[in-house]
Amino acid sequence: MKPQNGISILILRRTIVLFAFVLLHFSFASAQEKKDINIYFENDNVAVEKGSTFTNFLIIENKSSETITIQNIMPQENYPGMLFYPKNAFTLEAGQSKNLPVKLIANVDFMKLKSNEIKFQVSYITSTVTKTQNASFFVEKDENKNIAIYTEAYENFINPATPESSILLIIENQGYSRRTVKIDLQSIPDGLEMMPKQQTVSLEGLEKQTVEIKIVIRKQNTLFPEFNINAIATDLINNEVVGSNTLRLLILSNNRQIGRGPESVSGSNFAEMSYNENSSGFNFIQLRGNTAFRLTENVKSRFNIGTDYFSEGGLYNLYDTWLELERKNTKLRLGNINSSDYEYPVFGRGAKFSTAFGNNEQIEILALENNYNLYSTYFQQVQGSTLLGAKYGFGNAKSFNGKVSYIFDHDPRLNVDTQLANAVTSFLINAKHTIRTEVGLSHEKGLSNKDESAGALMGANYEGKIGMWDIQSLNSFATKSYAGIKRGSFFSNQRISRQFSDSQRAFIQYQNSQVDPEFLSFQSSPIQPETTANLRYYFNSTEALASGYQFSAKNWNFLVSPKIEKQKTANFQTSHELFSYRLEANISTIMGSHGLNLTAEYSYSKEDNKTDWFNSLKTTLSYRYKSFSLNGTAQWNATNVFDLNSYYNSDRNFANYNLYASYNLQMFNNNLIGSFSAGTFYSELYRNLNTNVTGNLEYKISPSWSGTGFFNLSGYKSTAEYAGSGSYYQFRVGIKKYFTAATALGNHKVTFQFFEDKNFNGLPDSGEPVFANEIVKLDNYVAMTDKNGKVIFQNVPEGIYTLKVNESAGARLMMDPVMMVDSNINRKVGLVKNIRISGKLTEIKQAYDVLETDVTGIIVYAKSEDGAISTAVVNQKNEFEFFLKDGKYELYIENDKYSYTQPSQTIQVTKEGYSATVIFEYKKKDTTIKVKKF
Repeated sequence: MKPQNGISILILRRTIVLFAFVLLHFSFASAQEKKDINIYFENDNVAVEKGSTFTNFLIIENKSSETITIQNIMPQENYPGMLFYPKNAFTLEAGQSKNLPVKLIANVDFMKLKSNEIKFQVSYITSTVTKTQNASFFVEKDENKNIAIYTEAYENFINPATPESSILLIIENQGYSRRTVKIDLQSIPDGLEMMPKQQTVSLEGLEKQTVEIKIVIRKQNTLFPEFNINAIATDLINNEVVGSNTLRLLILSNNRQIGRGPESVSGSNFAEMSYNENSSGFNFIQLRGNTAFRLTENVKSRFNIGTDYFSEGGLYNLYDTWLELERKNTKLRLGNINSSDYEYPVFGRGAKFSTAFGNNEQIEILALENNYNLYSTYFQQVQGSTLLGAKYGFGNAKSFNGKVSYIFDHDPRLNVDTQLANAVTSFLINAKHTIRTEVGLSHEKGLSNKDESAGALMGANYEGKIGMWDIQSLNSFATKSYAGIKRGSFFSNQRISRQFSDSQRAFIQYQNSQVDPEFLSFQSSPIQPETTANLRYYFNSTEALASGYQFSAKNWNFLVSPKIEKQKTANFQTSHELFSYRLEANISTIMGSHGLNLTAEYSYSKEDNKTDWFNSLKTTLSYRYKSFSLNGTAQWNATNVFDLNSYYNSDRNFANYNLYASYNLQMFNNNLIGSFSAGTFYSELYRNLNTNVTGNLEYKISPSWSGTGFFNLSGYKSTAEYAGSGSYYQFRVGIKKYFTAATALGNHKVTFQFFEDKNFNGLPDSGEPVFANEIVKLDNYVAMTDKNGKVIFQNVPEGIYTLKVNESAGARLMMDPVMMVDSNINRKVGLVKNIRISGKLTEIKQAYDVLETDVTGIIVYAKSEDGAISTAVVNQKNEFEFFLKDGKYELYIENDKYSYTQPSQTIQVTKEGYSATVIFEYKKKDTTIKVKKF
C-alpha cells in the first residue's frame, strides 16, 4: 500500500505543478494579448455643442508579432446623429496601428441621450482566437441646465375689481435630460394669494409647459400698486435650486397716481445716487444702496437703504431701509421688515430675530408697526397696526418638513384685534408621492362695537405619479370669518394627466373656487341691523371642467383644451353670472433665435341665465427674436363675468386691442446694458386709448462705477363723450458704485501677491517685478492678478487647496502649493522664472532628395537628474521649447519614424540661462537616391 500511496502523492504533486504551469501560461498569454492589442479612442472626453459635428479617432494598435484581422466595428446602440464609422474589415500587420475616424452630429436627439458615454465594440481575429474589446469616450454637452420660469409679457396686469385673476406661467426645461422640479411662488410684498402656491412639474428635454396660476388680492396695498412674484424651481433629485425669476404684476386702477410711490431696492453691494424729474412736479433726489461687510470675524452685517429727498419743501421719505446682523445661524434685522408664510400680510417697520438650531429647526420672532415708510415727512405718518409674530420651522427639505406660526395684530385705525395661528406640513410617502396639509385658526374682536368672530382654515394637497399617470389634488377651505389671506375661500383643483410618450400627454381637470368673506362691522359707527351701510360684502366663484391634449412635433408644441365654465360675481349693488363653452388652443415653437407663441380662446356664452347666446374670442400672439419680443392681444366681446359690469347699454359687442414690444440691449462687451419697451392699448369697452414708452440704461464707466438712466413717457385719451386726454413723462439719471461682496460666515478671504523672487529670499525686494494679469488657480477657483500682482479669493470654504500660477510663462512657486485654509490668508508669494531652452529638428538630405518631411507633433523628452520627465511637442516650424529649472538634463526622442544622428543629448542648465539651441538632426529611413551617370 505504501508504494501505491507514494505513487499517488507523486502523481498528485505533478498534476498540481502542471495545472499551475497551465494557469500561469494562460494568465501570461492573456496579459500579453491585452497588452499587445490596444483599442481606445484618441480623446477620452469630447466637448460638443448642439448642431455641430465632431470627430473622435478610434485607435487600434497591434503590438503583437502576428497579423490580425479587424472583423467588425459596431456602436453599442443606434446613436442618433451618427454620420460615419468604419464598417469594412481590414488586416493590421504586426507593429502597425490605425487611426479610424468616428464622426457624429450633435442634433437634438443626440443631446437628449440619457448616457454621456459613447461605446463601440471591436471584434478581431488572431491566428488562434476571436476576441471582442470595448472602447468608449464621454461627451461633455454644452447645455443650459437651468429651468426657465417666465410669462410671455414682461408685465402682467390685474384688474382690482376682479377678485380672482390668473396668469399663465411658462416652465421651460432648457437642458436635454428629463427633469422633475418643484415650483414655489412668493408674493413681494405680501398681499397676493396664489393657487397653487407650490406644485410639481415633470419636463422632458427642451420641453416647456404652461401652468395657470390663480391670483387673489386679499389685502389691497394702497402704497404699492405693483407686486413682484418670486418663482423658484427646485430639482427634486438633488434638492438644488435650478431656476428662478421675478415676475412683475401691476394692479390696474382708473385713478392711479403716476408719481411713483416708494420703490424697493433691487440688487446687492452697490450705491446709486440719481435725480428724478416728473412732469407732475414730483422732482426728487434718490439714494439707493445695499452692502455687506464683516463687523468681526464671526459677525456679518448687511445694510440696505432707500430714501428720497424732494427739493421743493425739503421733504423726504426713508423706506426699505434696514440693518441685518448675522452670526453663525442667527440673524437680527432692524428697520423695514418683510416676512412670509404667516398666512397673513406681514410688512412694516420694527425688528425680526431668527435662528436655526438642532436638526433643521428654525425659529423667527418679529415685532413691527404696519407702516411701509421707516420715516417720512412727505407722507403723513399715521399710526399703523402693531404686529407681533412668531414662526417655528422643522423637518428636512426632502422627506418631511413643516412650520407653525402665530400673529397678533392690533389695528387702531379699524379698532380691531386679530389673532391667527397657522400650521403647514409636507412629507414624501416615497419619491413619487407628496402630501401637504394646512390648518389655521383665527379670532377677531371689534374694540368699539364688541362684536367678534372665529374662523378656521383646512387644506390638503396631494401630488403623485403612478406609472404614466400624474395626479394632482389641491384643496383648501376657509370659513367666512377666517382672518387670514384665504378668508371665506373654497378652492378645489383636481387634475389627472396621462403621458403617452416623451412628446404626448393628455389631461382632465376640475376646478371649483369661490370667495365669500364676512367682516366685522366698521367700528367707527354702531351696528345697525336694518341697513347694510356698516358692512362689506362681495362674492365670486368659478367652476370649470376642462380636458386637454398636448403634443410636440420637432420644434413645435400644440395644446388643445375644451372647457365648460360657470362664473358668478355679486356685491350689494350688482350681480352677474356667465356660463360658457370654451375651446382653447396654443401653438408655440423655437427655431434657433426665433420663438413664437400663439394662444386663442373661443367662447360661446350666455349671461345672467338669458336665452340668447353670444360669441367671444381672445387671442394673444408673442414673437421673440434674440433680445427682441413683440406681444399682441385682441379681445372681441366679454370673455369673463367681470366684463359684464362695464356694459353701458344693451349692445355687448366691443373690441379691445393691445400691442407691446420690448428689447434688451447689450453692447460694447456688455458695458452698456438696458431695456426698452413700448406699448399701446385701445379699449372699446372702457372707451380709452393708452400709450407708453419706457427705457432703462446702465453704462459701465469702470469695473466698479456705472452711469444709469431711466425714462417713461405715457399718454391717455378718452373716446367717450366729454373726452379728455393727458400725457406724462418721467426721467432719471444717476451714478452707481458697486462694492466687493463680503465673505460669508464660515468662509474665508484668501489674498496673494505674486512677485519674481530673483534673490530667492522669499521677500519682495526693490527691483523685483510683480506678476500682473496672470491666471491664478486655487483648485477650481480661478482669478487674475491686478497691476500690482494681487489677487483676492472671496468666500473660500474651509479645506485643503492647491495653488497653481503662471504655468504658461514657466515660473515655479517658492513655497508648498498645497495649503490649509481655515482662516483669512494674506500672503506674498515668490516665483522663480524657469529657464527657456529652445530646440529644433533639422533634416539631413541626400542629393536630389526633394521629398518633404513632417516632424510636427513629435514629442521631445527632458529627463532631470532626479528622474522627473518633462515633454515638449514639435510645432509646425520644426521647433520646440522647455521651461526648466537649473540642473543637468537628458534630452531625447523616442519616435522611430526617422533615424536620428544623435537621438539623446545631455545639457547643463544654470541660473544664468541656456543660450544655445538644441539641434536634433534626422534623415529618412530606407531612402537611397540613385544617380545614373552618362
